[in-house]
Amino acid sequence: MKKDLPKVYANPIDKDIRNNDNIFYGKNEELKLDRNINVYEKINQIFASPHHVYKSNVLVKTKKGEIKTTIVGKTGNFLLTLNGEKINMLDILDITRL
Repeated sequence: MKKDLPKVYANPIDKDIRNNDNIFYGKNEELKLDRNINVYEKINQIFASPHHVYKSNVLVKTKKGEIKTTIVGKTGNFLLTLNGEKINMLDILDITRL
């Protein structure tokens, strides 16, 4: 039961093709960080991130010190951690995702 495949028409190429040229672009400018983002916006960005599915590892700088923890949600003015702690958002000075 051997079937022959139909013939395929190949159009002859009679010109020089240059579709594999390399193009580079560089920009010599420093990355400027926006220091005006407040803590609430940073928290919302962490929860809206595609990397946050259920939990996120974060470093929280509060008035009392730094806390490495895993946050899972927020309610009212509190961040909820994986181990059941509540962190008051009014005490947070800075938060970064690890």
